[in-house]
Amino acid sequence: MPVAFVLHAHLPWVRRNGTFPAGEQWLFEAWSESYLPLLLACERLAGGGAHDLLTLGITPILAEQMDDPYLLGEFHGWLGRRLLDLEYTVSRYGATDRRRLAAVWTHHWRRQTELLQLVESRFRNGGLTAAFRALADAGVIELLAGPATHPCLALADDPAVLRGQLATGLAVAQRHLGPPTPGRPRGAWTPECAYRPAGTVADPTQVPVSLEGVTPRLARSAHQLPGLEAFWSEAGVDHLVLDGPTLARANGAQERDWASSGGDVVEPGGPLDVLDAPVLIADSDVAAFGRNLAVSYAVWSPYGGYPADPAYRDFAAVDLEGGFKSWRVTARERMDKQPYEPVAARERAVAHAEHFVALAGRHLSPRPDGALVVAAYDAELFGHWWYEGPIWLETVLRRLADSPKLRPTTLASALERRPAARRLALPESSWGAGKGFGGWVSERTRGLWTALREAERTFGGLPPDAPGRDLAWRELTLAQASDWPFLMIRDQAGQYAEQRFLTHLDRFAAACRGENLPALAEVDDPWTTPAPAAPARAR
Repeated sequence: MPVAFVLHAHLPWVRRNGTFPAGEQWLFEAWSESYLPLLLACERLAGGGAHDLLTLGITPILAEQMDDPYLLGEFHGWLGRRLLDLEYTVSRYGATDRRRLAAVWTHHWRRQTELLQLVESRFRNGGLTAAFRALADAGVIELLAGPATHPCLALADDPAVLRGQLATGLAVAQRHLGPPTPGRPRGAWTPECAYRPAGTVADPTQVPVSLEGVTPRLARSAHQLPGLEAFWSEAGVDHLVLDGPTLARANGAQERDWASSGGDVVEPGGPLDVLDAPVLIADSDVAAFGRNLAVSYAVWSPYGGYPADPAYRDFAAVDLEGGFKSWRVTARERMDKQPYEPVAARERAVAHAEHFVALAGRHLSPRPDGALVVAAYDAELFGHWWYEGPIWLETVLRRLADSPKLRPTTLASALERRPAARRLALPESSWGAGKGFGGWVSERTRGLWTALREAERTFGGLPPDAPGRDLAWRELTLAQASDWPFLMIRDQAGQYAEQRFLTHLDRFAAACRGENLPALAEVDDPWTTPAPAAPARAR
């Protein structure tokens, strides 16, 4: 019985937009801790004959950065500097602490050296996407595309914006990730798993109708638009992933604290059975796979999961001298934490992998043949947020590939084996807190959304031959990234996010006015995909 891992790899555009603590270091940490370990794990499994392992979404804006020569060079230099940072860190400690931390420092040194050698031998003069594309061409993984800069499409109220983001994103993905394997369905990751049915659009520029519960109930705009599935279908996409409650609500599930369901096996015979297979959205030909929260949240949820185990490396405990993380998830204060033990952490990751495989088996065993578990996560969870995550994931995939009853699968293969046969009218939703839009819409971000709507209207009024139109489109798409309101609301690099948004809007306005176009064209920012051919707003 199939288990489909879906990993969503995304970071906003950071090239020459800050280095530390916000900016390019985000990319370098994700590169070294998540993307390269994931690639190597898939290559090792493929070397043993495994195939059809997982589905990986790489956002177009990230794919551009993965292949950027400047960023590759900076990443190479950053890895080298990390070795110097480690030497400095060791020199700052006394003899007692050196003995306590010797094993983890040796681990840091070995790992950084291996990464540096890997980049020098394979990626110093070429991009990272070619290696993932080779795995896809060999049938080991499936690659998903998506809209250009990861906007929250469910909050977009202009059809031209929707079509433009999809056209730009799919064109960039074609350039970096290549065409889909012949005869296979074409899939995409819909940002934030956000969905909106046909009808009016939630209006993030207005005061919410209600603030009851976890997420605000938003006012509605006056615009009547087709459901998002119509835009995906028009763009040639025929399958995507949505959060489990989106499908379950449409199938009659009662509201609940969805985040508290992690690790609980769901018995068959209820509304959550809808997650066992893809469904067709409304009257479209687009199939939606629903993320299985009961299984997915065993790994990580708002209430915990495997990464909270005290054997694992503590993400938040950072050595201020060199920026290394050398402690376990133990006491609250760093000075009271226990040193990280790499061997014990690896053993714990293997044990948790065995637990997950058993959980998936218990979930699927009472269900009919062909029932499916979809476990979807941010790719950066594995390695960056949860350091041992790549070990866990590789072990799970190996156990699934060797299991007589379970097997890994891509979404494309699952859809080939069991095409979607049921239609559902899905409700508005996301995979954010409360399964609504509270993660991106608040009083703090209302001005952001208002400015963005005005910019979109301005762009819609530009003549097709306006000299700065392509540059305006570049800056508008970068301003539309869902990262900026998300970071502002969570107050994680919120000032950086606000500054980035305003910078892109300023450049957008200058391009629309036709001012300083040569200077704007030379901004160290190669996101230069041409604007869509038909920008006019169409209601």
